[in-house]
This record gives sequence, structure tokens and C-alpha cells, in this order.
Amino acid sequence: MNRRANKKLARVLTQMREKGLCLIRQPDGSYAARHLGRICARLSADEAKTACANGILIAHADQQLQCSEQVDLWLKRRAIGDPQSAYGAQHRDMHRVHLIDSEGCLFTAYKNATESPLAWLRRHGGKDKAPFLTAPEFAAAEQLRQDYYRSSLAQKLCSDWQAPARGTAAQGPHNAVLDAADNALAAKERFMEALDALGPGLDDLVFCLCIREISLGAIEKARKWPKRTAKVVLKLALDRLARHYGLLH
Repeated sequence: MNRRANKKLARVLTQMREKGLCLIRQPDGSYAARHLGRICARLSADEAKTACANGILIAHADQQLQCSEQVDLWLKRRAIGDPQSAYGAQHRDMHRVHLIDSEGCLFTAYKNATESPLAWLRRHGGKDKAPFLTAPEFAAAEQLRQDYYRSSLAQKLCSDWQAPARGTAAQGPHNAVLDAADNALAAKERFMEALDALGPGLDDLVFCLCIREISLGAIEKARKWPKRTAKVVLKLALDRLARHYGLLH
């Protein structure tokens, strides 16, 4: 496909994915999707045939075309822009994180979430091929990590003498600086409460894995534990953490 055809196909696939639509064969041989009684996407017969040949669309006996499992990856590659890095980028989960350097200055960086030890444990399982971490355990670890980074943001805590005091609407708008400080303090309190719920020993293991992103193998080596011991302890710790957050009962 040329660039124009790929751009058109991307628009059609996005409509289909967002609205849960399928393309239906029309009398003239083209394929169209309707939403709220109106045609919102259309492909010619040749465009539809090419998309099916590339595995992007799946044809059914009732003359309907549906998105295949490759659509999300195809759209992600299209959004990258650089063809040379598109294939690798589709397998990354990049997100912004706020970090503090050695001089105490706040900076923002992009991090690939799929490279963290926690994400690796979520994707890989044992002999039964089930993920090592359950959804509640992974969610609990992510909640702890988010509270940590929210509490670690460098806030400008000096007084803002120009801003009105917080209170009712009659007293003026809220002070954004103080609101940010309150949010950071609340996140810090949630983080410390979670560590207290884990208890001595377990809190250090979860901190090393989730915050410092040290692998289980490195943790075992540093503590001189037998192999695979950290996995057992981690399951116990994240189960307790998930119950603390109300994700398990």
C-alpha cells in the first residue's frame, strides 16, 4: 500500500476499533461500516482485498470484514513515524516518570514499563503458562509504585503571598501550590501505611523490586537466599499488599 492508502486504512480501522464496527459488502463491491444509521467508513474492493491479504482484516462467509488481532500492532506501527524503529516500538510500553537527580532537581524521563522486573513477572508464568503475578497482586504493586512517585515530586513549598487563602468560593480560588503539596503528602502517607501493612522484611523486598526495580535474582544474591526463595516471599508480600488496598478479601 502507498502512504495515502495506509492513511485511509488507519482511519477506517480506528473507527472500527473505537465503535466496535464491521465492514459490510455493498452492491458495488466496496465495503462500508455504519454508525447511527450513517456510513462512517468505507474501503474499495481492492483496498479490502489487500487488507485481508496482509492479515489486518478477516473475511467472513456473510460478506463481513472484521478487525484481526494484528490491528492494534499495525496501528501502533503507523503512529511511530520512523519505520526503522516501528517494529521495536510496538512492543514497548513507554510512559513518563518523574525522577530526582543527585542534586535534588526534578526531571521527567520516559521509561519502558515492559522492562521492569515487575512487568516481567506479570508476563511470564510457570509450567502451566499462567502469569506468575495475579491481576490484584500486580495492581497492588503498581499502586504502591504510583504513590511513591507522587510523593517524591519536588514541590515548591514556599509561601505564595499573592494567592488567596483556600476556603469557600467567596474567599477566592484554591492555591495550586498548596494543593500539590497536600496531594504529595497524602501519597506519602498512603505509601508509608502500605509499608507498615507489609511489615519488616516484606516491605524491604517489595521496595527493592517495585521501586528500585532490582531483579529477584539480585535480591536473592544480596541476601544470600536459596534460588527461587524470593518468588515465594514476593507472592506472600503482594497478597498482603493487595488485601491492604482492598483488592482481595
